[in-house]
Amino acid sequence: MGCGDDDGEDNKPEPDEEKNTAPAIADQTFSVAEDAANGTAVGTVKATDADKDDLTFSITSGNTGDVFAIEGTTGKLATAGALDYETTQSYTLAVSVSDGELSNKANITVNVTDVADTGFALHADNTDVTGLWSDGTTMWVANAMWDDDDNKAKIYAYRLSDGMRQTSKEFDMHENNTVPIGLWSDGMTMWVTDSYDDNIYAYELATGVRQESKEFRLEGPDHFDAGDIWSDETTIWIENYDDRMVYAYELATGTRQESKEFDLHPDNEDLSGIWSDGTTMWVTDWEDNKVYAYNLADGMRQESKEFDMHENNTVPIGLWSDGTTMWVTDSGIYDEENEQFTKVPKIYAYSLPK
Repeated sequence: MGCGDDDGEDNKPEPDEEKNTAPAIADQTFSVAEDAANGTAVGTVKATDADKDDLTFSITSGNTGDVFAIEGTTGKLATAGALDYETTQSYTLAVSVSDGELSNKANITVNVTDVADTGFALHADNTDVTGLWSDGTTMWVANAMWDDDDNKAKIYAYRLSDGMRQTSKEFDMHENNTVPIGLWSDGMTMWVTDSYDDNIYAYELATGVRQESKEFRLEGPDHFDAGDIWSDETTIWIENYDDRMVYAYELATGTRQESKEFDLHPDNEDLSGIWSDGTTMWVTDWEDNKVYAYNLADGMRQESKEFDMHENNTVPIGLWSDGTTMWVTDSGIYDEENEQFTKVPKIYAYSLPK
């Protein structure tokens, strides 16, 4: 037999190793409501791989504020931060998909849809928003003058039903009342605190004329850092940022009423606005993004009446309620470097817990 008989399978050339191909992904579009809570599903980014390899997804750009997150092994896209239709209506996310060796990218568009609410935007000049008070028809909103700000310390007025500005009811505050925080009125006089002053100012609501005879000075440790106020027309309660407590004074004389004062819960550390129905006092907190509740008579916390604020309502200062709806200010967020608001000032509205 010839020696060539053993030129069999062993001498055949080896076939080329199978080449890996990159996964395929196409541009896709999703939508999500602006009031979606963190973790809300937006959609699943689709991709395929001819080699059936396991795929990994990641967002590589376009995720301003890190408001979206993608599950690496599934491509499931969800919300991870606050959305605001008035600020950003659409995001274009560059999403990469990899098989561990090769990768591909696509643009994933997420449209933010507007959600109607009973709040309203404020006038363009009403930018340093603090306290508010309403008679049920008109809402007055304070505008502070921080440091060398060009904006004047002023009380703006809006129609409560639709947010239309009512310039005839507006007035400037006294030159020393530069940082008004809290507002309260009996319908004739409006009392206004000042964060940089220990004086409680008073103005005639109809004309804005100062009424010095109705003013009084704070006493004791709460000279400054005076915040929001509320009164039952006999006692006026004044919150203090530094002490994290609510002080009480006789409205007619300015005499302190220590028996009616109370400390706030330790978690209610970054207090801002207060309002009461005469039984419960609600206190906002901008760090917790929450409204706390206390029994006005003894300061005991009432957790069943507390509620979380909208994710975009992150800078609350003043609040007021008609007993059914509670309105909360938000002073917005100003980007000094780019000289523009990244979140516009606004009045938010919530159903008041009973």
